[in-house]
Amino acid sequence: MRPPVHRRSRAIPLALALTALTIVVAGCGRRDEPTIVKPADRASSDAPAPGAPAARPAPPGGQFKTLGNAAAPVRIVEYTDLQCPYCARFARETFPLLRKRYIDTGKVRFDTVDLPLPMHAQAIPAAVAARCAGEQGRYWEYRERLFDEQNLLGNEPYAQFAAELHLDPEQFAACREDPAHTRAVRAEATNAELQGFNSTPTFLIGRLVDGKLKSETVQGAQPPEVFVKQIETLLAE
Repeated sequence: MRPPVHRRSRAIPLALALTALTIVVAGCGRRDEPTIVKPADRASSDAPAPGAPAARPAPPGGQFKTLGNAAAPVRIVEYTDLQCPYCARFARETFPLLRKRYIDTGKVRFDTVDLPLPMHAQAIPAAVAARCAGEQGRYWEYRERLFDEQNLLGNEPYAQFAAELHLDPEQFAACREDPAHTRAVRAEATNAELQGFNSTPTFLIGRLVDGKLKSETVQGAQPPEVFVKQIETLLAE
């Protein structure tokens, strides 16, 4: 693992509520390096993010990869790798609070996008298995199981987890063997990469404007208060 690379932070007016300090937060990247996180200022939300425009087409709503009210005022799009330990940290330490306080109350809609990284051999099989659990209505429960037991992924415990969630074993096995699901995961990852995303977890937090998501980018295993601050700012607008 390489040491963190420090970059110069962008100048941000003092009047803005968000801090201008550069924050080093660990995440999974192309070389498994820690990512450098820079909270964006609200005034420049229309400026291009590194490698991609800040105003992006909203992701298509999946029947099981989306949580929350479709008309929620705030949108969060997560780019995740199910074998990334920092994605698991977010899932355990931050996501439950966001779901209880904002998603389940209709204030935030949460979309998750698969971005399996090349160094994680089980990221694609895990994403496929989660989708197959989703076809039986248990996507989020299965995803939680994967994150809780990441250390077992090398043993391919997918059928075991499916049995624990009382999924139909034959349907689950047939789904995992269908190459269409692997192609779908790879296509989702390719689209994310074309938009400039190459580390996980990465989040877009913003609003839909004319069918596009105008957002700020949050990278790495940030604590809950980072998300709460940005969500509350958007809700107050």
